Amino acid sequence: MKTAPPPHIHILKSRTEICTEAEVARLVHTFYAAAREDAMLGPVFGREVQDWDEHLATLVDFWSGLLRGTMRYHGKPLAQHAQMEHLTPCMFRRWLTLFFATTESLGNPALQEKADAIALRIAERLWKSFAESHLPGQPA
Repeated sequence: MKTAPPPHIHILKSRTEICTEAEVARLVHTFYAAAREDAMLGPVFGREVQDWDEHLATLVDFWSGLLRGTMRYHGKPLAQHAQMEHLTPCMFRRWLTLFFATTESLGNPALQEKADAIALRIAERLWKSFAESHLPGQPA
C-alpha cells in the first residue's frame, strides 16, 4: 500500500524553488559588502565581526535555512545581538533599507518578497530583544 508524503514535504519543496543556493550566497555577500561600507552600519560591523569569512558562511547558512529550508544554521541570533551596545532604531531602519535594495537588485521577485518579509520580522524581533535588555521600562 502506497502512502502519500507528509504535508510538510510540499512546503520544503516550494521553499527550495524560491531561489538557488547561489542566490542566497549572492544576497548575503552583496548585502554585507554594502553594510560594511555604510557610514552608519560599517563601524558597528567592524567592531562586532572578527572573522568575515566565518561570519559570511554562517549568514549563508542562516538565510539558506530561512529561504530554502536547508536547516544548516543552529545559532541563537537574538541572544547574540542583544549583547551588542549602542544600537539605535535608525540603525535597524538603515539595515532594512540596504537589505531591501539588495534583494531588489537580485532580479528574483519571489526571493525579494520572501527575504524582505523575513528581514522585517528579524529587525522587529532583534530591536525588541535589544530594547528589553538595554532600555528597560521604555517601549520597544
